[in-house]
Amino acid sequence: MEVLTPPAAAPVTALRPPLWRSWQARLRSWLRPTELLATTETNQVPRWAHIVLWAWLLLLDGLKISNLISKLPRFPLTVAEWQPLLPRLAGLLFEDLAAATLFYLTWRWLVPTTLGRARVLQYVPMAALLALPYVGLMGWVVPQVLPKNFNVVVHRVPARGAGAGKPATVTLEAGKPEKRVHPEVVMQLLASAILGGFIIAGASGLRITHDYIRGQRNRRELERQQLLTELAMLKTQINPHFLFNTLNNIYSLTSRKSDKAPEAVLRLAEIMRYLLYESSTDTVPLSRELDHLRSFLDLQRLRLPASAQEAVVLEVDGTNPDCVHPIAPLLLLPLVENAFKHGDLTARPVAVHIALHLAPDGHLRFSVLNRVAPADAERPLPRQPGGVGLVNLRRRLELLYPNRYTLDVQTSAEQHRVTLVLLS
Repeated sequence: MEVLTPPAAAPVTALRPPLWRSWQARLRSWLRPTELLATTETNQVPRWAHIVLWAWLLLLDGLKISNLISKLPRFPLTVAEWQPLLPRLAGLLFEDLAAATLFYLTWRWLVPTTLGRARVLQYVPMAALLALPYVGLMGWVVPQVLPKNFNVVVHRVPARGAGAGKPATVTLEAGKPEKRVHPEVVMQLLASAILGGFIIAGASGLRITHDYIRGQRNRRELERQQLLTELAMLKTQINPHFLFNTLNNIYSLTSRKSDKAPEAVLRLAEIMRYLLYESSTDTVPLSRELDHLRSFLDLQRLRLPASAQEAVVLEVDGTNPDCVHPIAPLLLLPLVENAFKHGDLTARPVAVHIALHLAPDGHLRFSVLNRVAPADAERPLPRQPGGVGLVNLRRRLELLYPNRYTLDVQTSAEQHRVTLVLLS
């Protein structure tokens, strides 16, 4: 026999209108940007918050003590003169401990359990409940225990000699606690409530500011990690793309049983060594990038006839063999690959012209020009010339040189020119 069970009650959150859920989500994302406020690590009070709290408390204590001493005939110099002040100093210490306790409870418990979870309506009653013991201690208990004022007592010496009748010593005696009348008690409680509210509001503001700044810092770090991950993925796409083209070149040599095939394999080994061991850093010296580019050109010349080898020209200006100008690795190679892949290598006197100029101010200009075969000139131009190589290059430039580069592509019926400018 099948037993029918009533449908489960919908959760309370499902009954909330979409507007409330969206407002709560936006508030939670602002007040709790890292979603980690409940953890022990994020609840730790930072050092700067300790410094701000105790500097403020000590400043208030200094003002209170200065105001008290200003009412005395002279500054207390002896232990006997300081002794009546000890109860008041002990009271100040107790007030500081109570204020610090309220501050730390607000930081570590009140804000994480209310504002940290977007429970704004619970914040005010919870804050009032937290401040109630503080108000009772500061507004009722402490005034009933500590003396209200001090009595200045003047002792005179007996009438003897020249100093007869003149004051000899001035001492202090602690006054006794007086019974407070109703209006005075109310004012004391009100002052304690205002001070407690100020402490809770200050601690809440500092905690929210701290969490917001930390959330922004974590968000920037997350974006940085995502950027590094994307750059690593883009770099891994360069190596297979280059390797496929190079293996095709070596295959063409071996298919013709060319004696240049062993030298091509040796050049490939040098290039792969650079790809594996030197291009893993963020930047490399420009001299090493040029050495890698020359090795690639030598490898390309091996598969060309002797008459075409001189048609590939590389001009470098403004650098030296030990140039340490930093540049992102494998940044220039896709432009040269694109010229050999889509250019007319039978053109004379120049089929591929490569020029690099490094200005004294650090601006780098790199241009690649290749001739276009007449048959290719009649074809419609692709939206992204060069395939994955240039698409990858554009994305890397956006990530590595934001607002500090220009990439100009000009295509005509006879030639194709790409110019890259990197600003220092």
